[in-house]
Amino acid sequence: MATINMSAQDEQDKWLADASSLVKQYAFYMKRALDDNNLREALKQGSLMLGELRTIALSPQKYYELYMQVWNELRHLEAFFGEEARHGKSNLELYELVQHAGNILPRLYLLITVGVVYIKSKDGAAKDVLKDLVEMAKGVQQPIHGLFLRTYLSQASKTLLPDTGSEYEGNGGNVNDAVEFVLQNFTEMNKLWVRMQHGGGNNLHRERREKERRELRDLVGKNLLVLTQLEGMTLELYKGTVLPKVLEQVINCKDDIAQPYLLDALIQVFPDEFHVQTLDAFLEACPLLKPTVKIGNVLASLMERLASSAQDNPEIVAQFVAVDAFGKLSAGCKSIVASQPSMDAHDRLQMHAALMGFVTAVHRDRLDYVDDVLGACADALNAPGGGDEKDSKENSSDERVDRGGIEGGAEDAGPPMIVSDQKGARQLHALLAVPLDTYDVVSVLGLSNYPRVMSLLQPANLRQMAMTIVKSVIREPEGAVSDATQAETLFRFISILIKDREGVAEEVDEEDFEEEQNAVARLVHALQSGDSDTQYRLLVASRKHFGQGGPRRLKHTLPPLAHEAMRLGRSLLARARADSEAGDSGAVLAAAVATGPMGPALKKILQFLHQTISALAAAPVSRHEQAMRLFLEAAQLADASGMEPVAYEFFERAMTIYEDEISDSAAQRSALSCVVGALHSCVGFTAESRESLVHKTTAYSARLLKKPDQVRAVADCAHLFWGPDGVDGAARDATSTVTCLKKALKIAGGVQQASLGGVGGGGGDALRLFIEVLNKYLYFFERGCPGVDASILQGLLEIINGELAGEEHGVAPDIQAYYGATVRHIKHQKLKGGEIGARYQDISL
Repeated sequence: MATINMSAQDEQDKWLADASSLVKQYAFYMKRALDDNNLREALKQGSLMLGELRTIALSPQKYYELYMQVWNELRHLEAFFGEEARHGKSNLELYELVQHAGNILPRLYLLITVGVVYIKSKDGAAKDVLKDLVEMAKGVQQPIHGLFLRTYLSQASKTLLPDTGSEYEGNGGNVNDAVEFVLQNFTEMNKLWVRMQHGGGNNLHRERREKERRELRDLVGKNLLVLTQLEGMTLELYKGTVLPKVLEQVINCKDDIAQPYLLDALIQVFPDEFHVQTLDAFLEACPLLKPTVKIGNVLASLMERLASSAQDNPEIVAQFVAVDAFGKLSAGCKSIVASQPSMDAHDRLQMHAALMGFVTAVHRDRLDYVDDVLGACADALNAPGGGDEKDSKENSSDERVDRGGIEGGAEDAGPPMIVSDQKGARQLHALLAVPLDTYDVVSVLGLSNYPRVMSLLQPANLRQMAMTIVKSVIREPEGAVSDATQAETLFRFISILIKDREGVAEEVDEEDFEEEQNAVARLVHALQSGDSDTQYRLLVASRKHFGQGGPRRLKHTLPPLAHEAMRLGRSLLARARADSEAGDSGAVLAAAVATGPMGPALKKILQFLHQTISALAAAPVSRHEQAMRLFLEAAQLADASGMEPVAYEFFERAMTIYEDEISDSAAQRSALSCVVGALHSCVGFTAESRESLVHKTTAYSARLLKKPDQVRAVADCAHLFWGPDGVDGAARDATSTVTCLKKALKIAGGVQQASLGGVGGGGGDALRLFIEVLNKYLYFFERGCPGVDASILQGLLEIINGELAGEEHGVAPDIQAYYGATVRHIKHQKLKGGEIGARYQDISL
């Protein structure tokens, strides 16, 4: 097939080269005759040159190249005709003389060339000469020959029209004559263009003809461009003459290619103001086109043009409103759908998407218009739920969005046009997304027809639409969803993301699933209300829906829910503390909060946290370390709220997770650090409860697998016996503190001995551990913990210095930097003065 195509191309090139060579030859003799002022010879050679345009062998593209070559040569002949002194003939005589040419095609080209000179000389009225030329051109009925001949006539005469303000106006006619000439030429060219389609032959020939016609369409459309360039073209003239005649020609030609092209050309070349004032006539013509014409595309082009105009020129919006442009366009869409029952879903969607774009550009304050567009689109696609009963709409919205089967709808509407292909899904997605980008999401989701249109999507596409809704909510300012009713509406629309459909096994790519759930998790932080009770109800509504999501989703959706609940709890706690007359901090203040007006609300939040985190911990696919940390955070909130039993329960749950679920040594070390940090800040426990929790924590630390981890964990446990400074009820057990530090130091010594015996990771590990324990001692030394004195610090410094001196292979740079920073800190404290400086004076470096 490729060989055949290449051969045909070579043949076309050869024919063009032969014709071009003859044109050059005849043009040479013609110009030589012009130089000799030999009129008769010039006409003879010119006629022979123009005769090459009679060929029917060339494709439109190659014929155009030949035409342009001839057109360039005709300029020399036109210039010669304009100089009467050289040829000795009047313009009228020339006009009559060239009509004696032997063949009609060269004769008419020469006639047009002389006619141009005739009009320029004003010896003949422009309107008469042009009328004569356009009528004479009917003598050429071969489509390609006729199209290019009339193109030559159009281009040669466009500056000679008797337009308003033109030098040819008056005796030469007026703008009406100019319009009549252009329209007549346009009509004849369109007839020739359409005739190309009816050449017979098989499908291959038909496809070739359609391709050739599309290559030639601009020749016809340029006539409309000439009309727009007339100075005298007014709205009245367009409305009364131009538009009716163009529409008449469009309707009467009954051609699948010509009808949409000419209407689109009409839309693009004339001003928006003209379209606004003539919407009725344009829309009335649309249903009269051939049923096979994709008129929806044309109407979409018009609406997109008007929407763009409204965005670029806000002043024109008033004109749209004055003529009720939306009402007319909406009625036009319905009329087209009714007149073309076979119109496919793509065209219907494109048309209504353009109407939606028009509404959002022109009527940004009319959300009801958005609902009207959605309703019209749903009706056009036979979406269920189109009945008039409002109760039916409200009661079935859940099912429509969940796609669990939709009942009701207009009778005899036919089956819904479920959009399953990629192109249609993109169109429908764009239609639904436009309002989300223009109006607030909650208001859009509250429209009665929004779920009807969404119900036309397949599950995979419905997931994408749900993601678009989620992202729109996230993008909006805080508080976009501010009450539980709005949250329920939102969750219904995105239900496909937050729970599995009953009885349906869906295969979703793991990366896509993760992205979806992360977006839903972020959504939690967009559910905000300034009222604490409403915020709590938002959390409860979210928890209800997320709880149906199954174990795969819970690990994504429950943690942010717990964080939001804790943020609400901390907010209430801050308000309670501000209103309390108790001390600044500690157990007394916590007790006052528990018995104050905020106590019940805090208790509800803690119960919510317990349920939520427990569900996360119990999920088969769970993030146990995250659940443990959430329990610890919740315990701190409960302790600060004066609810000691609840705080103890949270710690117990966290420790249970540690025992049962966390087995990796690094994860255990990290988890114990979190436990120590949380327990260190809690001051509301009874002595018995605190002793139990501390005992468990120290036991966990001593049982860590790796000795270095034991050293760090046991040293951390020292903080459990020496609580935060300045907090009422904070632990102050110096003996136990020192015991933990000594035990950590002892284990570090064991690591050192093991390294000397060739067991373990080497002396560097022991040295690092000694420095870490030194820093722990320094922490408690600065806080005045009895039993931690300068002599212990001095002994540790000597051990470390001895280790540094005894390292044969040098010390790792990070260890040197760590110890260097510690020494600089000690020096800084010695120079600080005051009580701290006095303590450090006994330490010698």
